Amino acid sequence: MMISQTSLFFLISFIVTTSISLSSSSPILTQYSILGPNLDKYPSQDDAIKLFQIWKKEHSRVYNDLQEMSKRFDIFISNLNDIIDSNAKRMSSSDYILGLNKFADWSNEEFEETYLNNNVDMPEEDSDMKLNDDLTPYVPSSLDWRKKGAVTEVKNQGRCGSCWAFATVAGIEGINAVARGKLISLSEQQLVSCDKNSHGCKGGRVKNGLDWVLKNGGIASEENYPYIAKNGTCTRKVKSSAYIDGYRRLTNSDNALLSATVIQPIIACLNATGFKHYQRGIFNGRYCKKTTFTSHCVLIVGYNSYNGVDYWIAKNSWGKDWGRDGYILIKRNTGLPYGVCAINSKAFQPKINKGVSTPLKPSISFM
Repeated sequence: MMISQTSLFFLISFIVTTSISLSSSSPILTQYSILGPNLDKYPSQDDAIKLFQIWKKEHSRVYNDLQEMSKRFDIFISNLNDIIDSNAKRMSSSDYILGLNKFADWSNEEFEETYLNNNVDMPEEDSDMKLNDDLTPYVPSSLDWRKKGAVTEVKNQGRCGSCWAFATVAGIEGINAVARGKLISLSEQQLVSCDKNSHGCKGGRVKNGLDWVLKNGGIASEENYPYIAKNGTCTRKVKSSAYIDGYRRLTNSDNALLSATVIQPIIACLNATGFKHYQRGIFNGRYCKKTTFTSHCVLIVGYNSYNGVDYWIAKNSWGKDWGRDGYILIKRNTGLPYGVCAINSKAFQPKINKGVSTPLKPSISFM
């Protein structure tokens, strides 16, 4: 049975008693012991409030007043019900599990307004220079560009809708590492502040970001142009630390994305409905509509299989305290026209044609 929301009076009185009990020397309940190992068991009303207290402590949440705490508790309970309901629908051990992460007291509207937006979407007429559908001659059975030094640490875009800039920069970091043998953390802030064809913290398009880097003759390092999580003022007199010679948008297929990922990490935009509470497992886009609509951008850093289920490895930009240390596994080879949550629909491959040193190659067995 779903957990009901509670009155402010009951919440206050219970919090007083649970705060005392949780500060004692007795073992603290965890979300796993309360909800079960697969986070799919509805707790009692009392345990739900205890869980809220535990979660607040783990995430250092402090609210302005009791009214705000009551509001956040109601949102927490709503999210908890959604998490349990989703986890109860898992069909196999590979299916994804949702958990109580840092967004557990965020409403869906707050989350979507901050992290998901329509400005990353683009019309189909922008889809020029597409890579064909053919597989490369040799395709590894699995690949992880992190193990070859082509992926920087997971970053955090904060309360700024700049996923488009983070994904664009991550793609440029990747091709520079692969083609030039040099991994440098590059500046998302330069794109957020300087790409006037995009909307900064209100969203933007990967295509516009790549075009800006081409026109600018490169992009600065993170060290020389650090991230501030707001639009800021463009500072153009900053030395570029990496460049690209062009880019291609891929065709809408698993094969095209696979062929490109064998060469380098690939920028991909998708519909991130359902990402909010992702914790582990292979995300299958259970609630995504089968359209080309996209609201978020990530970096595909590899692929693999688990128990016969193929998946992409995607680097997100919501910090290491989200998902699998900042990553999400997304199901592939589904037969869907645009892949799970349209992941195949708007993917980009930055290119470097000159100044190439010994490139990185994945040291893994081939099919």
